[in-house]
Amino acid sequence: MHRPGQLNVRRGYLIFIAALAFLPLMDAIAKLLSTRLPVIEIVWARHIVYALAVVPLALLRDGWQGLRTRHPGWQLARGLCMCLASGCFFMAVSRMPVADAMAIFLCYPAILLPITALVLGERPTARQWSMVACGFVGALIVVRPTFHGLADGAVFALGSAVLYPLSMIATRRLADESSPLVTTALSALIGAIGYSVVVPAVFTVPSATDLWLLVAIGLIAAIGHYGIVAAHRHALSSQLAPLGYTEIVGAVIAGALMFGVVPTPATWFGIALIVGSGIVATWPSRTAY
Repeated sequence: MHRPGQLNVRRGYLIFIAALAFLPLMDAIAKLLSTRLPVIEIVWARHIVYALAVVPLALLRDGWQGLRTRHPGWQLARGLCMCLASGCFFMAVSRMPVADAMAIFLCYPAILLPITALVLGERPTARQWSMVACGFVGALIVVRPTFHGLADGAVFALGSAVLYPLSMIATRRLADESSPLVTTALSALIGAIGYSVVVPAVFTVPSATDLWLLVAIGLIAAIGHYGIVAAHRHALSSQLAPLGYTEIVGAVIAGALMFGVVPTPATWFGIALIVGSGIVATWPSRTAY
């Protein structure tokens, strides 16, 4: 399998960080909407808008033939894991505080590293393992989980933490054979079709304001996940895993904007620990590439 050069890997880091900093805004909006709309409807709308945003672009660029893939099984696996992971996380934040759900979800880099070794044959370094642990400590400092209502939402959050790294494995497997736009479009279609089967049972007509928020969730998903796919064209999954904790930075910003939660000194310390662990984990070395 292709092993990216240092310059491309750095580009992958930047794209990945930008995507993860942007995506928590979607979770905050979903949390807000879950008080008024069924979670399944929110997830369905996310994938419908997501598909409407990216599929036409893929068709304009490559036509229907461009959506064909040499490994449909990997595309199907990625699409299913992505749509189920997002559904699980939206269910989690509707049942427990976002901070608690994020604390559980952020164990996914530690799940991802051994999977990359088993499935892709990548060899995470000792530095990457240690920085994943360091980043997890920083994430706990930031979110300071109270675990109220743990029994209601923890299973969903943990399910998302398991499904998401599986989707990243599929993303890396497909990185060298499909463009980011095609992979993103196929995943969007899989999620849109899957949730369209179940949403009629719970559908509630949204207000005009909620409709715009649903559209925003889908657009954020399209932009953010396109960035994740693009990042995997430049870097290995094991190299990107320690940067997963940078998502908490976006979560802090989203919380401040949406719910007026102002970061405390402890929060800033945790963010510094997360960012620092990511820098150390991805700093070039003779064994890093």
